[in-house]
Amino acid sequence: MIVSHYQIINLSLNNKITLKNIDYSYPNSSTRVLKNIQMDITACNTIGIAGSTGSGKTTLVDVILGLLEAQQGTLEVDSIIINKKNCRTWQRMIGYVPQHIYLTDNTIANNIAFGVDTHDINQEAVEKAAKIANINDFVVNELPLKYQTIVGERGVRLSGGQRQRIGIARALYNNPKLLIFDEATSALDNNTEEAVMDATHNLKKETTIILIAHRLTTMKKCDIIFLLEKGKLVDKGNYEELTKK
Repeated sequence: MIVSHYQIINLSLNNKITLKNIDYSYPNSSTRVLKNIQMDITACNTIGIAGSTGSGKTTLVDVILGLLEAQQGTLEVDSIIINKKNCRTWQRMIGYVPQHIYLTDNTIANNIAFGVDTHDINQEAVEKAAKIANINDFVVNELPLKYQTIVGERGVRLSGGQRQRIGIARALYNNPKLLIFDEATSALDNNTEEAVMDATHNLKKETTIILIAHRLTTMKKCDIIFLLEKGKLVDKGNYEELTKK
């Protein structure tokens, strides 16, 4: 029997994600965007990654997502090194919420269960994800066809905050083991951001959460915040510890 080089490898996230001595430079560039990053992300904790523009936050997230492969160092999940053989398995465990959400000219339900055939959509999972993302009440009480309402091209019939919350629900639909918010709440007003963050933190018992943001205030409830500056990890601590400094 021939075994595929890309066979499915069993992965779990019960202990921690470890970045060991990560260095990264973009192709045809000698400048290191990430410099000797050493980081432990404990499972079922909420982690913040903060830093100004150009600090390396996005590149670090792309390494964690398995989109970029570091020139030096390793990404490990429960002590298993993530490589080309198991990268797709790892990515299927991740829910990702970008800063700008792309919506198709389809129903709310189809946009939350993105990529799932209409007949295979789990409506219970759609509504559970929408409640966590703080969008369910709006859909049920204000939209004429509720979850069957068409959102329009690129979600033109929705506000920016509503589109963002649908994007968050989309990331939650498949019960990810790791949930990454990449500047994902920057389009929300303060009250909505707080409501979404409160709901998201309730997932901690079963989901590891990484928040990437400019504002430390977004990370008040994080267990630990890592501070990046020019590709280096320069500090870490909880919100109170870092704001004192």
